[in-house]
Amino acid sequence: MRTLLVVVLLGALAAAPVAAGDSDFHAIVRGVESGYGVHRVHIPLFGLARFAVNIAQPEGVKDFDMAIFSTPDGATRDLGQFDGIMRRVGGGHWSPLIHVRSRRDGEWVYVYARPEGGNDWRMLVATFGRGETVVLEARVNPEFLAKAIDDPEHAGSVFNSPQNDTSRNEP
Repeated sequence: MRTLLVVVLLGALAAAPVAAGDSDFHAIVRGVESGYGVHRVHIPLFGLARFAVNIAQPEGVKDFDMAIFSTPDGATRDLGQFDGIMRRVGGGHWSPLIHVRSRRDGEWVYVYARPEGGNDWRMLVATFGRGETVVLEARVNPEFLAKAIDDPEHAGSVFNSPQNDTSRNEP
């Protein structure tokens, strides 16, 4: 019982800084819900995944949060509204980096960034597509992002096991 209490307290202490930085993300999620009339889908064991990333801090990623919305009627028509949501609830701290629309599929992707104290950055990626909308926010190391842009194969291999990484087995 004492061990369980210690684990719960350590988890709460580790998650406290994460929860404090999430206010923008949750405001954006509420803005998407109210602006587009959609509701967030529950992801089983997602809190455990966040906790593991917070503790392990895999290369480049220090924290993340994600919201998935079911959109059975397809991609939302008025996507210009998302910029308004970001300006209104994001407090003007987010800078738009990329806005892409697929004419073939009718899908949209938005990428925003903002500095996050110290050397970190917060990246927000929102995708609006057929069947679902996803909003993902991650606190990342900008040095890793620069390396990922310069060498995307290395960035992809970070998440593969050494046995699956054929680029390192070349003579």
